[in-house]
Amino acid sequence: MIARVSHRHVASALCVAALLVASAVLAAPKPKGGHAVPNVLTVQRPWPPVVTVRIVVGSGSLADPAGQEGMAQLCWSAALRGAGDKDRAQFAQALEALGAHVDTTVDKMGATVIGEVLADQLDAFLPLLADVVLRPRFETAEIDKARTQQLGDLVHLRDEDESLAHDAIGRYLYRGQLLGRPTGGTEQSLARIQPADVRAWHKHQIAQGNVHMGFAGDIDPQRAQLLTQKYFADLPAGHTAARPAPAHPVLAGRRLLLLDKSRRSQAQIVLAQSAPPVGHRDHIALLVANTVLGGTFSSRLTHEIRELRGWSYHAWSSLAAGPGLSTLALGFAPANADAAASLDLAVRIVEELQHEGITPAELRFAKDYLKGAHRFSLETADRELDQRLRAAHLGLPADEIDTFAARVEAVDLKTANRVLHDHLHAQHMVGVVVGSGKALTEKLSNVAAQFTVEVMPAAAAPETSKGQGRVGGTLRPEPPEQPPPKVDEDGELQGPPEEGDPTDDDASESP
Repeated sequence: MIARVSHRHVASALCVAALLVASAVLAAPKPKGGHAVPNVLTVQRPWPPVVTVRIVVGSGSLADPAGQEGMAQLCWSAALRGAGDKDRAQFAQALEALGAHVDTTVDKMGATVIGEVLADQLDAFLPLLADVVLRPRFETAEIDKARTQQLGDLVHLRDEDESLAHDAIGRYLYRGQLLGRPTGGTEQSLARIQPADVRAWHKHQIAQGNVHMGFAGDIDPQRAQLLTQKYFADLPAGHTAARPAPAHPVLAGRRLLLLDKSRRSQAQIVLAQSAPPVGHRDHIALLVANTVLGGTFSSRLTHEIRELRGWSYHAWSSLAAGPGLSTLALGFAPANADAAASLDLAVRIVEELQHEGITPAELRFAKDYLKGAHRFSLETADRELDQRLRAAHLGLPADEIDTFAARVEAVDLKTANRVLHDHLHAQHMVGVVVGSGKALTEKLSNVAAQFTVEVMPAAAAPETSKGQGRVGGTLRPEPPEQPPPKVDEDGELQGPPEEGDPTDDDASESP
C-alpha cells in the first residue's frame, strides 16, 4: 500500500528530536563505475521477521526554490506515483504482491522514504524502493494529481484549528527566514511548479553525499551493505545540495497573530521562541528545563493551567531541535473567556523560570523522566534507526545515544538555572491564536503581558504578517528578510555563502 506524504508541525514528535543521537554500525561501500552508494546504518533485531528501510535525502523544504515553496513535498509525493518501468497502478500492485509498504515524509531538513517488508521478501522489494529514490517516472498527469492532493491537504489544515496553530507558529516566528517558509507550500507557490521543475529538483538532490540509508530488523550489517551495493549502485557521486543560510535568533519583542475563525468558543494558543541548536553545549540542560516547564503531566504549565484552574484540557511545552536553531514552544486551548488570563499566566510561568529557576526536586524528576523516556525511544528497531539516521543527517557525534543518559544526569541545578536565565526570552515570546477575532481581539490586546496583536484571516500566510513586536512598551523592528535559495538554469540550488558553523558555541549564543 502507498501512504500519503505528511509533514510535521513544530510541536510534534520533534520534541523528542533532542534524543535523535546515536552510534551505529556504519559503512560506506566502495564506489563502483563512477557511482557510489550511501552510508549504511543497521539496527539488527531478529524478531519479528520484518525489515524496515529508511532513506533520508536532504535538504528538505529549506531547499525549496524561491517562489516554489512545497517543491520537496510535491516531489516525493509524486515519486510514489510510478517508478522505474512501472506506472502508478503497476507499482502499487507490485507492493501489494509482497505485502510491502512505502511512505514518504518531508520536513525542513530532509525527506525520508520509508519501506517495510517481510524479511524473506527483501530482495524482491529493494528494486522497487530503489526506483522510488533513483528513478521516479514523474509523469505530468501524476504530478498534477499529487499537486491536487497537496492543495487538498492545505484546505484540511485550515479546517483543523489545532493543526493550523501548530503549522502557523513556525511560519510566524521565523517570518523572513528560510525556517518561516511553509513546508507544504501555498496555493500560489504550488501553481508555479512545473513538471520539469520537479524533475530537475529531484536530480539535484540525489547525490551520494546527500543520502543516508539504514536497515532495521531481521538483517545483519554485512547483508545490508551487500544489498545496498547491489540495488543502489546507480546513486551518483559528487556534490550535495547547497547548504541553506543559517537562521538567526528571533529577538524582536512580544507579538501575537490572531487567525480569525468565527463562531469559535475555544482558542488554540501556541507561544514560541528561538533557542540554541541541537549541537549547542546548553541544549541538554535546556531539554531538562523544558521538561519542568511543560514536558510532563506534572509540569508547571499543566499544574497551573489545567489542574488548578481547569482552563485547558492540556497544556504542554516542547523543544524542537534543529541544526541552526531549536524552537521552544508551549500551548494550551482555553475557552474564549479564559484566553487572556491563560496567556498572561503562561508568560508569568516562563518569566518565573527565567529569573528564579527550578527547584532541586523538579530537577531530579526531570532527569529521571528523560532517562526513562530515552530508553522507550529505542523500544523498536525502526525507532532506533530513525534516531540514528536523523543524528547522522544532522552531523551529530556518533556516540551520543550511549552518552545521552550520562549527559542528562550531569546537569546540575546551577547549570539548569543558568541556561534558563541565558536562553529563555519571555520578553520575546511570539504567539499564534486560532479563534474568533470578534471575541478575542480586544481581550488579547489588553493582557498585562503586553503583546501587539495582528489579526489575519485563517487562510492567510502567517509569514506575510507585518506587525512589530513590543518590548517594554516600545515597538521593535525585525532584521531584514532573508532571501530563499535560487536555482540556476541547470536546476541546481545556489546556496548563499556560509557564515560559520551554526553549531559553534559562539555563533549559536543569543545576543
